[in-house]
Amino acid sequence: MYDERERITYYDLDGNGVLKFSAFLRMVHNAADINAGVLGVGFTQLSPLGMSFVLQRFSADATRLPAYGEEVRIRTWPAALERGTFIRKGEMLDTAGNKLIEWASLWLLFDINERKILRPSALPVTLVGIGDEGVLFAPQKIEPLADARPFSSHTHIIRFADIDTNAHTNNAIYGDMINNAAHAPNREAPWKQLHINYLAETRLGDEINIVATKSESTIHITGAVDTDNGLLAKQVFSSRVVLL
Repeated sequence: MYDERERITYYDLDGNGVLKFSAFLRMVHNAADINAGVLGVGFTQLSPLGMSFVLQRFSADATRLPAYGEEVRIRTWPAALERGTFIRKGEMLDTAGNKLIEWASLWLLFDINERKILRPSALPVTLVGIGDEGVLFAPQKIEPLADARPFSSHTHIIRFADIDTNAHTNNAIYGDMINNAAHAPNREAPWKQLHINYLAETRLGDEINIVATKSESTIHITGAVDTDNGLLAKQVFSSRVVLL
């Protein structure tokens, strides 16, 4: 299990002083990679084999969001192997041991060169899940909102700084897309839940058309790219944000 302390800095927060989705996702991903490395399946071990873990679903629930300068404790662990996917869970605690945020994520093993999903048996070691450890929910599949109204829309073009060493858009970048789509100038309510389904990879030069709809305190954000024939759009991510 990964168990380390980290301090929340000003660039982790948005203009309302609320923890950015992208900053939170980077903390989660960094902790996961370090923990995977200890288990023999981190970036340094898998990259020479042409393999990587990719995130498919992510769900988080916050009791309280951390403030600027606050020291937090981040814990993450492999929870289970289910039908060829890897379930990883984690939590953020304050210095008194109170839970701030908990999350559950679903990962796939990916062939970097062939751009295809691999079976867990392709790993150089066998991973064993250690259970829920108090995080009892699973990463959710997101469904469209009923009776939702249009909220915002914009286009995000994938630039060089958006991609990572796997040559596709880093999962934390989607956090900024979601933050921008969910933002309104007069909104000060912090987020309570964040759910993301990563449906297809995007790469350098892709133009993602992002649309948000809203029903009461819940915002549903989708991103799609045009297909080669220009007649159809392919959805690349779907997200749900629940505000306090």
